[in-house]
Amino acid sequence: MKKFITILGIITISFHSIIFAQNQKVLLLGECDKEATMNMLNYLNERSKIALTTENNIELSIENISSYPIILICNNDYLKLTNQDVVLLENHLKQGGLLILDNITSDYTYSIFLDKILPEFEEKSLYLDIFFKENLFQINLDEANIDLGGIFINNKLALLGIKKESLINQWNDRNEEFFKIGSSIIFYNLTR
Repeated sequence: MKKFITILGIITISFHSIIFAQNQKVLLLGECDKEATMNMLNYLNERSKIALTTENNIELSIENISSYPIILICNNDYLKLTNQDVVLLENHLKQGGLLILDNITSDYTYSIFLDKILPEFEEKSLYLDIFFKENLFQINLDEANIDLGGIFINNKLALLGIKKESLINQWNDRNEEFFKIGSSIIFYNLTR
């Protein structure tokens, strides 16, 4: 009976994800490798039927930001955001969007950015074994060592910082464990 309920739960979540993710895009800001990101998104689609596309370096506006439930900023390019971009992102995150900052190399500038974009929320350290409790993509948690920080708004992940590691570089190298991590992040976000 437990197996039946678990299978039914996974089918329901997958069905919900397919409906929700139709025509959704991941926006890449900064020096992001679009091909590497598409490799991970193809991995996600093959295993969960969540089909997402990417767009590069689109100028953010009130009219277009809602088309991007997930925004990925690479190589500390979050430091180049204008004040207007920060305000747009802050509102987007408070309405359910997810901002992923890949390869944060300075804790100091990262903390300044957090105070600027979401000053009323506290960042928490995240660990994969806690963060991906369901582990649907079967991440080898003993081998995946990654430093994550996150901000939750109304119990929904709004901002995820990847510290001193680049998911995109690992995706470019076709590292399957990191495909699983990226897929888990997106799956987690779209099903909450």
